[in-house]
Amino acid sequence: MAKTVVLAVDVEGLVSETAEKYSLDLPSKIVMFHYDEEADTLYVHFEYPSKSVDSKIVDKHGEIILGLDQDDRVVSMTIINASTHKAPKN
Repeated sequence: MAKTVVLAVDVEGLVSETAEKYSLDLPSKIVMFHYDEEADTLYVHFEYPSKSVDSKIVDKHGEIILGLDQDDRVVSMTIINASTHKAPKN
């Protein structure tokens, strides 16, 4: 019998909600993510490997950080205290 796996956070919903809330033009494809439960931090990569050369803080609390490449394109996003940024359930 197959085991059901549940993600600790709704990655797709959280990324979509964050993009909408802050009017971000994010890439449409997530290629990799990692959620650190102890730190409650979600790391999202839109490219792999993502080569950030700069960063941009999006929110006033400094909890949402975009990784930018040499062409100023978003290649990654970090959400600190991810569980407090819950995406709405449909």
